[in-house]
Amino acid sequence: MKELEDYAWFPAVFRRFQMDFIGYVVTKFNFYDVFIQHLQKKENTSMPMFDLCSGSGEPALTIFKESARFSSLTLSDKFPSSSTIQELDVLNMSFEKGQCYTMFNALHHFTDEEKISILTNIKASGAKAYFVEILEPNFLFILKVCALTLVLNLFITPFIRPFSLSRLFFTYIIPINLISITYDGVVSVLKSRSLKQYQQILPAGIDVYHLKKRLSSLVVIEVK
Repeated sequence: MKELEDYAWFPAVFRRFQMDFIGYVVTKFNFYDVFIQHLQKKENTSMPMFDLCSGSGEPALTIFKESARFSSLTLSDKFPSSSTIQELDVLNMSFEKGQCYTMFNALHHFTDEEKISILTNIKASGAKAYFVEILEPNFLFILKVCALTLVLNLFITPFIRPFSLSRLFFTYIIPINLISITYDGVVSVLKSRSLKQYQQILPAGIDVYHLKKRLSSLVVIEVK
């Protein structure tokens, strides 16, 4: 299975709507607060932050600003949604020592072989990385995703920026946006991996751990 947004034929407007929705939700509801606090406890090395699969740019922008642990931020995506995001396919790039590569809730888009390849190449380059996943493969997460994409989406769509009449039309009149976001959300849960599964498939020397706070539970993959 692949998420609709990963197909080149998927209309850019609907891909952008998805990215805007995800970016709004994760920042509005502070999904990554526990990760920001985790970064703030670490020594400030002022490394450049190079974000992969950035989507709308969130949550990387908020994490960069609030953690105050990086000297600069570069956003990148295979299908960039704006001119501020560099067009880059993570599967066909070279990693550089001295960078800290980040990826937020996007690693599940790749096959296990691709996950291993990306992380192994980063480690071999001498670079650092934080890959953070919100989703884990269980029924509870499917229920949470459906609640967000089917119910909450109906209430928050008018408040998502940039404001778009077409976003309203394709959510409330012809609900393509509602259907595509829900479909991709459920597929993402089914393709996600648990902490234990990551620990089993990833090579030695790559740390995998949970960060938990109240209702937040993140799987963090760290390359030191």
